[in-house]
Amino acid sequence: MTDISPDNQQPHVVNPSTASLGEEVPLVTRVLKFRTISARGRFLVSRTFYTLRYREFRLFWMALVVSLLGVSFQTVAQSWLVYRLTNSPLMLGVTGFIPALVAAPASVLGGLLADRVSRRNLVIITQTLMMIPPVVLAYLIWRNQVQPWHVIAATAVLAIVAAVDLPSRTSMVPQLVPADDLLNAQGLASAVGQVTRIIGPALAGLIVALWGEAVPYLINGLTYLAMVVALLMMNPIPPVERDRREGVRSSLLGGFRYTLRTPIVFGLFLTVAAQGFFLSAYVTLLPVFAKDILNVGARGLGWLNAAAGAGALLGALGVANLQTGRRGWVLNFGGFIMPAVLVAFAWSGNFYASVPLLLLLGAGTVIIRTIAATFLLTIVPDSLRGRVISLATMIFYGAPYAAGLPVGYFAERWGTPIVLSLCAPLFLASLLWVYWKMPEIRRRA
Repeated sequence: MTDISPDNQQPHVVNPSTASLGEEVPLVTRVLKFRTISARGRFLVSRTFYTLRYREFRLFWMALVVSLLGVSFQTVAQSWLVYRLTNSPLMLGVTGFIPALVAAPASVLGGLLADRVSRRNLVIITQTLMMIPPVVLAYLIWRNQVQPWHVIAATAVLAIVAAVDLPSRTSMVPQLVPADDLLNAQGLASAVGQVTRIIGPALAGLIVALWGEAVPYLINGLTYLAMVVALLMMNPIPPVERDRREGVRSSLLGGFRYTLRTPIVFGLFLTVAAQGFFLSAYVTLLPVFAKDILNVGARGLGWLNAAAGAGALLGALGVANLQTGRRGWVLNFGGFIMPAVLVAFAWSGNFYASVPLLLLLGAGTVIIRTIAATFLLTIVPDSLRGRVISLATMIFYGAPYAAGLPVGYFAERWGTPIVLSLCAPLFLASLLWVYWKMPEIRRRA
C-alpha cells in the first residue's frame, strides 16, 4: 500500500518490522528493502576491490595470484619433503634459517638497487632467475636423487634472488595507485597471498599424496612467468628521483639512519619482528603437528596450512575495508589476543579444534603485518622507500625463518607444545615494551 501525499509527493510505505499481524506488507516494500541490502553489499564489494580499476595494479595483482599460488605449493611440498627425509624438527628450522641468513645481505642490495635503477626491469630479471631453483629441485626429486642439502642450497639461492626482488616489487605499488588508495591496494595484495594459502596448501597436500613433491616444485617454477608477462604489458613506470651525487655507501647508510632515527618506523620494525619471531613460530612446526601430534599426514598438513590461510584472507580483506583512523585499534586488538590463541592451538591435540584456532592465528598475523607494511609505505619518502623496505623485508620474512632454528632445536628437546607456549608470553612482552617506549605507534597507526 503506497500513499502519495499531495504536499511532498513522497510515498508512505508500511514498515514490515512494525506492521501489525493483520496488515499486509506490500510487494514494493519488500523490493525496496531487498534493493537497499543489495546496494550495501555492492558498495562493500566495490570498496574492497576498488583499486583493481587501475589497469597497471590490476595486472600486478593478477600476476601475484598466479605466482604466489606456486609459492604456496612449494612451501607445503618442501616442509613435507624435509621432514620425510630427516624426521627432524630441527632440520625444518635449519632449512628456513640458512636461506634467511644468506638472503639478508641480498635484501640490503635489493633495497639499494630499488632506489637507483628501474624497478620494473629489475623485477623482470629477478622473476626470470627465480624459475631455476625449483625446476632443478623438481628434477632431483623426480630422479629420486634429492638430499636435504640440495633443498637447503636451492632454497638459499631462491631466497637470495627473492630478497633482491622484493624491495623493488613492493615499492612499485605506490606508483601504481594514488596515495589515498594505498591501504586498499596493500590489503588486496596481502589478500592474494592469503587466498593462495587456502587453495595452494590443500591442493599441494593432495598432489604430494598422489604424485610426490616434484610436481609442486615444477608448478612453482613455471608460475614466475606470470609476473614477467604482467610487467611487460604495463606502461612504463616513472623512474625514482634521487640525488645522483650520492655515493653507494652514503645511499646505503641513509636507509639505516632514517630507520633508526624515526621512532615510529623503528617501532613498527620491532613490532613485526616480534610477530615474526614468536607469533609465527607455529608455521615452522606445522609438519610436526600434522605427522606426530594430530596424525593427519600430508593431506592434513595441507588443510592446516589452508586454515591459517583462510584466516589470513579474512584479516587481509578486513584491512582492505579498514578506515585509516581505526587501524591502530585493530593493530592493538590483534596483538594482544593472539598469544592466548597460540597457546590454545599448542595444546589442542585435536585436528578439528586446531583448524578454527589456525583461522584466528592467520587473521591476527596478517593484520599486524599488513597494517605495519602499509603504514611504512605511506610515511617513508619515495627516494628512501626501496632501502627501508629492504630492511623491512629482512624483518617481515626473515624473522619467522630465523626463529625456526631455535624453535626447532627446543621443540626436539622440550616438546612442540611447550615451545609454542613460551613464544606467546615472549611476544606479548615484546609488544608491551614497544608500546611503552614508542607510544606514537598507537596514536598514529
